[in-house]
Amino acid sequence: MGKHVLIVEDDELVADHLAALVRDQLDCMPFIAGNTGEAMALAAERLDFSFLDIKLSDGLTFPLAQHLRARGVPFVFVSATDPAKVPPDLSAAPFLRKPVPLPRLLAVARAHL
Repeated sequence: MGKHVLIVEDDELVADHLAALVRDQLDCMPFIAGNTGEAMALAAERLDFSFLDIKLSDGLTFPLAQHLRARGVPFVFVSATDPAKVPPDLSAAPFLRKPVPLPRLLAVARAHL
């Protein structure tokens, strides 16, 4: 497992499911953050890709997305939030609306890994 994937998701079941997919289907090492503080701390590590829920219990992940983009780390928003709420400077980022079919989720990740 050479590549590192950050999963930012505050629903533990969803995060665990995504982590299993990252390990088993993508052969990558998952790192899970359940809030924005954990996510920003993990974003300082070597990352190759990230799945970002938008709305967490302690805030939005847009500052994290801007940080990842500045570091050149590809990411995809995976959220039930209205895509129109994404700020204009992040609107070009891939957006998958929950619930996401598994093949679509894996295809987007593989395209960036």
